[in-house]
Amino acid sequence: MWTVVFTGKFYKSLEKFLFNTSYENGCFLLANSYKTKNNFALLITDVIEPTKNSWNYCNEHSLEPSSSFVNQCVMAADAAESSLVFVHTHPNPLHPPTFSWIDKETNNKIFANLSSILPDRPLGSLVFSKKGMCGIVFDKKRLENISKIKIVGNTLSEFPGIGFKQKSHKIRKKFDRQVRAIGEQSQIKLENMTAAVVGIGGTGSPVAVQLARMGIKNLQLIDKDKIDETNLPRIYGSKDADIGKPKVKVLKKHIESFSKSKINAIYGDVTDKKMLESLIASDVIFACVDNLTSRAILNEISNKYYIPLIDVGCRIYLNEDKSISQAIAKVQTVTPDSACLWCTGTLDGKTILEESYSKEEKKKLAKEGYYDEIGKQPSVISLTTMAASMAVNKLLSLVGVFGDEYNSRTQIELKNGFFLDDEPKIKTNCICQKNRGKVNLKN
Repeated sequence: MWTVVFTGKFYKSLEKFLFNTSYENGCFLLANSYKTKNNFALLITDVIEPTKNSWNYCNEHSLEPSSSFVNQCVMAADAAESSLVFVHTHPNPLHPPTFSWIDKETNNKIFANLSSILPDRPLGSLVFSKKGMCGIVFDKKRLENISKIKIVGNTLSEFPGIGFKQKSHKIRKKFDRQVRAIGEQSQIKLENMTAAVVGIGGTGSPVAVQLARMGIKNLQLIDKDKIDETNLPRIYGSKDADIGKPKVKVLKKHIESFSKSKINAIYGDVTDKKMLESLIASDVIFACVDNLTSRAILNEISNKYYIPLIDVGCRIYLNEDKSISQAIAKVQTVTPDSACLWCTGTLDGKTILEESYSKEEKKKLAKEGYYDEIGKQPSVISLTTMAASMAVNKLLSLVGVFGDEYNSRTQIELKNGFFLDDEPKIKTNCICQKNRGKVNLKN
């Protein structure tokens, strides 16, 4: 099964370009591919637009790229180590959103030429119409239909390729009041999602519990720690008898006591490369971790694989007399169309480097005044649960409950009554601009 993934802004600009004429129009796209256990994906990364001399012929009913245009695109794909996807339109409202016999001949020519020049990488062809989209992938000498198109931007949307039907979905009566609030389509989106929650502590456990209660059917819980006595006041479903048990197993048992959600409890560290396959099989990732190293890894995965990341954090700062100076809850949504955690300064290279030091190195540097040992941070369940709820509301924004225009970052400071809801700017020189869509697992 093949899925084609666009970023939201890219898809809008592509549609605008393609349908700016009554004739058939087209272009080539650069794409990177990866595979999961049950699916293959093409991430669209760039467009190569044509000139007037790019076509052998171009009219209301047909379109064929010239050899010089194909060669130009091959050179670009080879330089970027990317796949090529040919796109054209059926602008006439009477034309079906499927390949015509002329299109099929054009596809055969293109695939025959490109597969010899760009071997060992999938090639694609898409046709856009006002009624839908159809696509095929040529890979390992086989043609396969594209089963799904995903668009990842401020909101998430997906639709089946032509010939693939949306699965029928019956919403259970228990969600009646929730559906009244968010609507049937948003509820269906939630229930069909796979959500990964990384870090099953004070923020991660209420995030996972809320997601399960809202109807998400597939949850991946990832954490490398076991429950200690100081976790009990904040981790949902935990009790004294659970001390010493992996957090993910305790929370899995708790969620299964009230929900039919399928729980994949992964006892391990997100820094382990083995976690990548589970994470990229998710539709959204919640970062509920307590260190910047893990945050940086999740930020990179989100950036490269077009998977929305919802970063969750809270912190209580104390005065010298141990009274509370600030109590902050913060969430930020990272998508291909928004600022990443490096852009906003959430990630800091110096701190990440320090986190990599051994315990002995940290103690030595602390004595010399070069390292501040953090230790156990003050925390309270009311603050961690509030941060978790803010994060789940960001997910509702992603599925379109609050429209497609919302700010990606929200911060609340309780003691002084400070509230900030903003849209951080993407830094043009940030590494996220270079790495976006540059996946690691080539097909």
